[in-house]
Amino acid sequence: MQQYFTDVPLEPGMEYVFPKAQAHHAGTVLRMNHETIRLVHDGIGYFADAYPKGKEFAARVLAIDPRTNELPFPITLAQALIRREKMELILQKAAELGVTRIVPFESSRCVVHARSEKADRQRERWSSILQEAAEQCKRNRIPALESICTFGQLSGYISDLNLAAYEKAGEDSPLLQALRPSSITIVIGPEGGFSEEENAALNEMGFCSVSLGSRILRAETAAISACALIGGYLELCDRDPQGK
Repeated sequence: MQQYFTDVPLEPGMEYVFPKAQAHHAGTVLRMNHETIRLVHDGIGYFADAYPKGKEFAARVLAIDPRTNELPFPITLAQALIRREKMELILQKAAELGVTRIVPFESSRCVVHARSEKADRQRERWSSILQEAAEQCKRNRIPALESICTFGQLSGYISDLNLAAYEKAGEDSPLLQALRPSSITIVIGPEGGFSEEENAALNEMGFCSVSLGSRILRAETAAISACALIGGYLELCDRDPQGK
């Protein structure tokens, strides 16, 4: 079932007229003709019947979809800037894995740096990737995308539980052992990882250093693995409260 997010408030019985991009996708690419789709506005899903309407494309809202496909607690992923295709992969998979908010940042070992002249175009592309991924996996909300910040500004993104992946954290500090049902911020470094000074600074900000295992992971693998482990743990706790 295809899903689309909309800025227009919805209610059963109303007709929703697709904006140009969505109309092209539904009518020209998918060639829908009275097919059931899912529309989402402000975190609430609706079933709708989609159909061509003259030169436009529309959908009749049928009923509320009671499902909410979000994690029981919010996850913030603070991700150091890495090469374009790898950063875009992280954004896509983070959306699919239920991350609530993404905070891109610069650190000392980043090989990619923010460029003000490309900021608007980059943000537009990243936002598009997040929306498409959220629609594909039937989420109720698109992950929030923060502006690129400095390493020191990470202190502004504190959750109830704050973790930083660090390859020297050691086997005595596994990620899963640190987890508990709560809002969580996880910080992932760039291709070169964090320096010892940066790790110490993160600890001073309130981030606990954790290990993602005995193998050294690429930045994109570390981000995806951490998000999958945290999301899986939170869903397990939500299904089995006694397991907390």
